[in-house]
Formats: sequence, structure tokens, C-alpha cells
Amino acid sequence: MSTLPDADTLRIHIYDCIVSDGRIPSVRELSADFQVSPDAVRQAIVGLRVGKTMLSNPHTGEIWMAGPFSSSETPYRVAGATATWWANCAWDMLGVAMIAGEPVHIEAECGDCRAPITLDASPDRPPDSDAVVHFLVPARQWYDDIGFT
Repeated sequence: MSTLPDADTLRIHIYDCIVSDGRIPSVRELSADFQVSPDAVRQAIVGLRVGKTMLSNPHTGEIWMAGPFSSSETPYRVAGATATWWANCAWDMLGVAMIAGEPVHIEAECGDCRAPITLDASPDRPPDSDAVVHFLVPARQWYDDIGFT
């Protein structure tokens, strides 16, 4: 077995996988990519908490979210030219275009009435929309329970 690369290399690899494949890589996939044990990968993921943007699932050790991307289906579907991603929240859905570096089409739903919302976003300009993002929780409390926020 090899050793894991430094945190920056691992983080970049994870985001490259997300952008190209449309999903967050599993611990098993990262273990094979770097020829290290799954436990070593799980420990490294916990250490990647950068501004709380990359979080592991406390029960499985898999990557739960790598902001702005979610590891599971959410009400925020973001489609690019070659991949489709799930964003963690309405704010994050706009960040996907920036990280993917390409225009995206977003399909979401109103958090209040569940009405469908669609918009297009690009890394070089804001969406042409009059939609409003409403946050139920003050920003200073977002990470008290990030799953709810």
C-alpha cells in the first residue's frame, strides 16, 4: 500500500472526480485511486474539513458533502454539458457553475410551496432571474445543523 497524497492533492482529486463524473467518489474508489486502505481514506476525509465545505458522513465515513456538491439527491439538480450534480442548497446550486467552470441549467423547487423553479447560471454572470433565495436559519447558525440548513 502507498500513502495518501497531501490534503490539497486529495481535495483537488475529489473535486476533479465530481466535476467529471457528476458524483462524489466513494471511499472504495479513492482507496483504489491512491492504493491505500479505506480506513486511511476515511481518516483523510475527516481531515479535509476546510471551512466545513467537505464533510464526511459520521455513520459511514463516506463524503457527505463537498460544497457545493451533495452526495445524495436533493431538490437542487444542476446539469452541465457532460455531467449532472446535486447541490446541497439553493445557495450552493449557484456555486456549481463556478466550480464546474461552465454554464449550467438548474431545476429546483420552492422551499415553501414546492413550485418548480428553473434557471440558467454561468460562471461569468449571475442568473437572469427574479427568484429569491430565503434562508430559514441565520448564517451564523448554518453549521449548528448543516443537514437541516
